[in-house]
Amino acid sequence: MYDTIIIGGGTAGLGAALYATRFKLNTLVIAKDYGGTGNEAHLVDNWIGDPGITGMKLMEKFISHVKSYGVPLVEGEVQEARKAAKGFKVTLSDGKAYDAKTLILSSGMKHKHLGVPGEEALAGRGVSYCYTCDAAFFKNKIVGVVGGSDSAAQAALLCAEYATNVIVMYRKERLRAEPITAEQVYAHKKIKVMHNVNVTKINGAKKVEGVTLDTGEDIKMDGVFVEIGSVPVVAIPKSLSVELDERDFVKVDNEGRTNVSGVFAAGDMTNSTTLKQFITSAADGSKAAQSAYYYVQKGPKLEGWT
Repeated sequence: MYDTIIIGGGTAGLGAALYATRFKLNTLVIAKDYGGTGNEAHLVDNWIGDPGITGMKLMEKFISHVKSYGVPLVEGEVQEARKAAKGFKVTLSDGKAYDAKTLILSSGMKHKHLGVPGEEALAGRGVSYCYTCDAAFFKNKIVGVVGGSDSAAQAALLCAEYATNVIVMYRKERLRAEPITAEQVYAHKKIKVMHNVNVTKINGAKKVEGVTLDTGEDIKMDGVFVEIGSVPVVAIPKSLSVELDERDFVKVDNEGRTNVSGVFAAGDMTNSTTLKQFITSAADGSKAAQSAYYYVQKGPKLEGWT
């Protein structure tokens, strides 16, 4: 039996793994995709001490660091996590099962979809949710980016390195990305920002040919990057009766503890902060690992720990 099983292989999960093993906890990490959405970040200028690193390179460093401590990283999809006689049992889709005294949930977020006609049919045929994966496919083409957040701004800047023109379509009056990133978008000669518009349809037979806006305007383009935010992945928390807030984020206290004894959570899937960044997720992971350590050492009541 493991002292803790960490479900999720992004910044929070890997941060938790590093601290858990340094606390000498017998630790296992399970994730379908190591690095998670962190792999999709283009240039990470706000990870202190390593400005300009790509998200993929940063995640490679995290993974290498954790592996240097000998922590087993299992690749797989968690099918079920449930309370057992002694701790918890985690079962993967391939049928393999693992037991642990505690769980640290760090499954992160998944991309929101527009939910408009043409989006599902053209997914992978011009509709993309990963700009670092697909931007290079649109060399010398026209692409659109839907959204106004940091990810939308970063998507526009990366696409502009390949495309002839980038059209950002946002439903509000001003991009809500970090000011420095927004400034770069507005100043870029290849990027046009359209405010107060919504995409109502993605057009095309076999591939993206354009979009229709709620203004009635049709705009021709070869690809659409959907960057309208993300929602927490909470199927496993729900199955464990972990309490969620009104937006479906896992409710945690300042130390990463949930309402379920022995279950901790960290990172973007929690309500710990609205600042969903590498640095906050790493901090969350370290706190959750410490809480799991105290739980294993002292039990649910954590006597002597305030």
